[in-house]
Amino acid sequence: MIEELKRFLLVAQEGNLTRTAEKIFITQSALTQSIHRLEKELHTKLFIQKGKQLQLTNEGKSLVLLGERILRLWENAHDAQIRQIQKPTYTIGMFDNVALRLGKFFQNNMLSNKYKLELTIDSSSKLLTQLQLGTLDATICILNKNYYLPNYITLLQIYSEKLIPVSSQSFSSKLETIPFILYNKGSHTRTQIDEIFIQKNIRPTIYAESTSVTFMRELALLGYGVALLPKNFVKLDLDQGRLKIQKLPIQWKRTYALYLNNTGLLSLTHPLTISLQKELKKLPA
Repeated sequence: MIEELKRFLLVAQEGNLTRTAEKIFITQSALTQSIHRLEKELHTKLFIQKGKQLQLTNEGKSLVLLGERILRLWENAHDAQIRQIQKPTYTIGMFDNVALRLGKFFQNNMLSNKYKLELTIDSSSKLLTQLQLGTLDATICILNKNYYLPNYITLLQIYSEKLIPVSSQSFSSKLETIPFILYNKGSHTRTQIDEIFIQKNIRPTIYAESTSVTFMRELALLGYGVALLPKNFVKLDLDQGRLKIQKLPIQWKRTYALYLNNTGLLSLTHPLTISLQKELKKLPA
């Protein structure tokens, strides 16, 4: 089924059977049969037809994540050097800023060759999905209060970090009229920010929304509005005077958590799990 899985991932990426078949030099009929064999093996439907395009079903989307992991492991199985390595590979997911803050910790672990690590940096929602699918042993992501924890997922610890209001310009008008540069609506960070605004009965003026903290920082440097960003991300700009901390009557912070998949390679008492918790506790809130 490895060949079927490879073809499935290509079709999922292309969204079209004809174009995929042309790229891998097989007939469309052969490709269709290959997808059907995979669906029969898994007892599920992987695609639905939308005009000329194929769209993934929910099961198909999950298989993309699992399939990519399976193919990496299959490639490793053909590598003699990897086969000789006895150490297990621990897979850990992180959202962008905690990855920056823990960079030295993971670098030291890799240099010491104490653990074999595979790190994934992605959005919190995608990390939780990967954790639930078992492609991650642990993940550190923004807390989602609405996330239902399956019994095989453990929330180990909750942490927090401040989000600093910054801009190259000074804003002294009413809070409701200040243009804000915020994380995209629907992101876990934005949900926490919106909760703070709601508690204060304030509807903010939004200049821009983005998934990129780098883009948000650039807009703040241009003075287009106030961005709410982690202090470590803008420390150099603040030290050099390119950005200013805005004196506003509200303080923002976001909470994040360390989750563990109990069916994975890491356990509650594993030395890597314990040292990771200690390192997270060292990070300033």
